[in-house]
Amino acid sequence: MNYGMWYRYVRCGRGLSLLVGLSILSGCGESDGLDHLHVKGTVKVNGAPLDNGRISFLPTGGTPGPSTGTVIKNGEFEIPLAQGPVAGKHRIEIMAVRPTGRKIREGSGSENPDELVEEVEQFIPPKYNQKSELTTDLNESNAESVAFDLKLDE
Repeated sequence: MNYGMWYRYVRCGRGLSLLVGLSILSGCGESDGLDHLHVKGTVKVNGAPLDNGRISFLPTGGTPGPSTGTVIKNGEFEIPLAQGPVAGKHRIEIMAVRPTGRKIREGSGSENPDELVEEVEQFIPPKYNQKSELTTDLNESNAESVAFDLKLDE
């Protein structure tokens, strides 16, 4: 994945809007007959709230329903009932980028290919996203108090 490109979209608000829009669309329309939950919670990294990121809930172990997700802001996230995950077991993916301190060319396909932009990197390890080991079993009693404290080896 080209994180510089992803960052440019997020920086411009386009990517974030797209991600939020896709999350909302996944729960729109007529009722699917499934028992969706209003979900809210926190994400910490080494004990501190994650400033900005994205969390996804992917049904697993026979849990029905679509995947869903939302943005993480100041360590908190919330998914409304209409877009919420279905009760049951879910694999969790958490992603976040941060600046590396270097500048890179914006690249071809952009409006200003020679413009220097802040380079960013995915700093959450794959064990918390692409190869996530995180799971949660959501139900009505715990859906509004979901908490993850990721440990990074730095």
